[in-house]
Amino acid sequence: MTEEENREEKVNIFAKWFKPKPQENVRETIEDLIEEAAFNGDEDLSEHEQLILNNVLDLKDRKCGNAMIPRADIVAFPKDGNVRDLAELMINEGHSRIPIYGESLDDIIGIVHVIDLVKEVLQNRSEAKVTEIVSDKIKFVSQEKRVLDLLKEMQQEKIHMAVVVDEYGGIEGLITIEDLLEEIVGDIEDEYDREDDPLICRQQNGNILADGKAELDEIKDVVGMDLCEGLSEDEADNLETLNSLIVHFIQRIPEKGELIEGNNGVKFRILDADPCQIKKVVIVKPQIKEEAKGK
Repeated sequence: MTEEENREEKVNIFAKWFKPKPQENVRETIEDLIEEAAFNGDEDLSEHEQLILNNVLDLKDRKCGNAMIPRADIVAFPKDGNVRDLAELMINEGHSRIPIYGESLDDIIGIVHVIDLVKEVLQNRSEAKVTEIVSDKIKFVSQEKRVLDLLKEMQQEKIHMAVVVDEYGGIEGLITIEDLLEEIVGDIEDEYDREDDPLICRQQNGNILADGKAELDEIKDVVGMDLCEGLSEDEADNLETLNSLIVHFIQRIPEKGELIEGNNGVKFRILDADPCQIKKVVIVKPQIKEEAKGK
């Protein structure tokens, strides 16, 4: 079958699936489709396509507060700074837009785009104040705003960054169009995203901080914990990373902040995750061992 024929066949399949049955809405039809495809191992929908459809359905009630970059992770720049220092910050952080603040982070006055910054540098204006090039084209939204509503508004208003505020106007976080798209398709990396080796390190309290991509064998070598202990040989053979192990336990990708029960009293606290993968995890050692250690 040619690529064009395959594409036509898939379009026809989707058209058939998306035509609601009597007294059944489109959402229920899609949910039934995904469940049936997963159960039957249907090749018409790849795992990634099923994941994207699931994410779109889940976004119906998802709020901006659950998709934002938290306040503690915001990279911002003071309005009194100059173009040269801002350029260095952009290079170090790999961002194309940086919010600019006044007296404090709760006083965000706008953003600077890298293109405007480059124009100043090329005109030998590296010492110019960033207030001369700051744009006030920035949106303030509530934590309770629906992600899909914000995505639509940002597309219409041609805005790429929004600031999430609490009921008192304090800054809670930052959200970009890329963040919103990642809620649907998962992590989007470009050539400037850093790809460090998976982190595995022991914290002072004895727990383990690790990347979701960290290999289970490497965790065992580095910290001496066999996280597959208690699993059958067949189960263990199919699991390579911390990400896959946690998904094996709960049969889904967890959300940031969840505490997952593992085997033998081990727990996994999810520090960071997107709809497609787990990024950072704290492996919490069994309480029993901690108590024995203190005796």
